[in-house]
This record gives sequence, structure tokens and C-alpha cells, in this order.
Amino acid sequence: MAKDRLKVTIRPLQRSDLPGVMQLHRELGWNPAFKADGSTLAQRLAALITEESALLLVAEHDRAVVAYVHGEIVTHLLFAGRELLISEVFVIEAARGRGVGSALMAAIEREAVERKCFRISVLNSRERESYKRGFYPALGYEERSSVVNFTKRLDWG
Repeated sequence: MAKDRLKVTIRPLQRSDLPGVMQLHRELGWNPAFKADGSTLAQRLAALITEESALLLVAEHDRAVVAYVHGEIVTHLLFAGRELLISEVFVIEAARGRGVGSALMAAIEREAVERKCFRISVLNSRERESYKRGFYPALGYEERSSVVNFTKRLDWG
């Protein structure tokens, strides 16, 4: 049975949204790098709000943050253009499957076009529910089989 679409307002993240975004992280399980009281996450979000290259949008329903998306604009020399790298799209469980994630993605795509990005890339884990149910392909995103993602942890303090 399909769930009813949830009417949301999509807008830029503001400082007053920090508790709502932190609640999303609590619901999904804190990143082990965060302090138990959430202060690490709050500090990072507060700093990102002022970053010119950061795009942070929230979906609000009944005055509560029910989802957010975080992307960063990077400039590539090779492609002579800007790319939006989306690293986080979080939706509270009660709002999933109700059009909230799609609305957030549509809004951030419009922002990327406005900021003259030539491409959007999404970082997603094959273990996440969104990957398993094909959320991004349903929105027109293609999984690149020819590219791998390597990471190296840097401990700087």
C-alpha cells in the first residue's frame, strides 16, 4: 500500500534547524566520531552554514525538520567546471516513501543548475536502504561501474 505524499517546505538550513538535524542523526544512529551530546555535529553544521561551497537544505513539515540534504560544490580542472557532491540525504523513518527525499533532491538539483554545476554525484553505501530500493536510479542517477571510491583516513586531531 502506497503512503500518502507528505507536504513539506524545502528551504536552506538555518541555525534554528540544528536540533532537528541532530535528532535525525540520533534516529539514524550517531556517527562514532560524534561526541555523545551531539556537540561535534552541532559545531560542524554551524560551520557549514557559512561555507560558500556548502549546500544544506531541509524539508520541514508542521514546523519540524523531517529531512535534510548536504552537498558540496567542487571545481574540477579536468572538466573545467563545478560538480555538486551530495554526501548526505537523511529522511526520518515516518516520512520515507512519501516524496520527501525526491523533493529534496529536486530542490538541490535546481540549486546546482543555478550555481552552474555540470554534474551531480551522490555518495551512497550499498548497505543503505536507499541504495537497496533504487532511490537514486528512480530519479535518473546512474551507478558508475567504471569508477571506484578509495578513502584514506587522516587523523589530524
